[in-house]
Amino acid sequence: MLVKVEGATTYGCHMELLHLRSPRRIAFARLILAGVGGFLALGASYAIVPPLVKGELGGTDVIVGWTITVFAVAALLARFSAGLGIDRRGARLVYAVGFGFIALGGALFFVAQDDSVLYVARALQGIGQACMFTAGLTWAVYLAPAHRRGQAISLFGLSVWAGLSLGPVAAQLLIDHVGLWAAEWLLVLAPILALVSMIGMLGPPVHSESAGMSLPREAFRPGLGLMFGGVVMAAIVGFAVLTFDFRDGGGGAYVIGAYGAATFIGRIVLGHLPDRLGSYRTGVLAFIFALIGISIIGIAPTWWLACVGAVICGAAWSLLFPALALMAIDRTPAHRRGAALAVYTAGFDLGFAVAGPLMGNVANVAGYGAVYAVAALFALGGLVLILLSRSAATAAATDPT
Repeated sequence: MLVKVEGATTYGCHMELLHLRSPRRIAFARLILAGVGGFLALGASYAIVPPLVKGELGGTDVIVGWTITVFAVAALLARFSAGLGIDRRGARLVYAVGFGFIALGGALFFVAQDDSVLYVARALQGIGQACMFTAGLTWAVYLAPAHRRGQAISLFGLSVWAGLSLGPVAAQLLIDHVGLWAAEWLLVLAPILALVSMIGMLGPPVHSESAGMSLPREAFRPGLGLMFGGVVMAAIVGFAVLTFDFRDGGGGAYVIGAYGAATFIGRIVLGHLPDRLGSYRTGVLAFIFALIGISIIGIAPTWWLACVGAVICGAAWSLLFPALALMAIDRTPAHRRGAALAVYTAGFDLGFAVAGPLMGNVANVAGYGAVYAVAALFALGGLVLILLSRSAATAAATDPT
């Protein structure tokens, strides 16, 4: 990633990146590594909750489902406070608070004797995720020059995918070879180590005097767009296994894997496009890809053909998230970016909250194919939203009043 050193020319900026001692480059790498630690703990929770609930607590799948809902609702409710806190107290403090909440929630797993304690633990983890992710994005934007902000957002997103991918694997290995108690230590140690790794990092400034308490309206439209994209994502990760168990006798996990791999690689390979093409063009391209990809999955008779659509959807998501994030922050003053990113990322929580009951009922009434048809409508709706966003911006710019 290209980062600008104070007082350097553009050429000097490019040459500075050849040296590993560039303060902002080092800070960005440490920011990503810390994020991996936090999301590793969250990913590990998904492997730990089922055996904890159904084994030690003697619960059912219903309780497992409620732990996911509690986490999502807590994250959604806490995200706005996190954004306002970033603008008034600084991203460094909120990022650290996020790791603290995740570790505290993980510690409660050790003493969970009934589902109520587990719900509290998951709620604390949800609050921690809201603080950590929103502050991390704000910090990443600060570390990058204006012409590399989209790429910075994409690369920070790798910490999410890396942590959520490694966490369940690490937890399952510990459960299988050591015991559930050993896996639970991941929930505490990973965020604590991430918190310690922040010591001495170059942090963004605090705008406590100028930061307002209201939520920036400029981020509502990009947040709504992210909600539409989140519904498309939820259709894939939530129903691919069931769909291809029914259609092809299995293989749905490979479809989800193809989606995740394409998203991860796309963040690296395509991360520069929002900066080069602009947020509007990239957003349009992303929703077109999403529409094509989800349609392929919807009609695919076999899992391997569906993987083609999943790869296209993964590329779409790798473009969509940074493009809409840029749209949110470019229209918001610098001292309100924490709140803007909070509003924006809340769209992801809302997308999954909408998709869960909606897609479940659609599948129950009309079959699995209808799930992807509805997701395609959301992709089309997102495309229309972006096109209208450009029209609104153009009208505002030409308004003589």
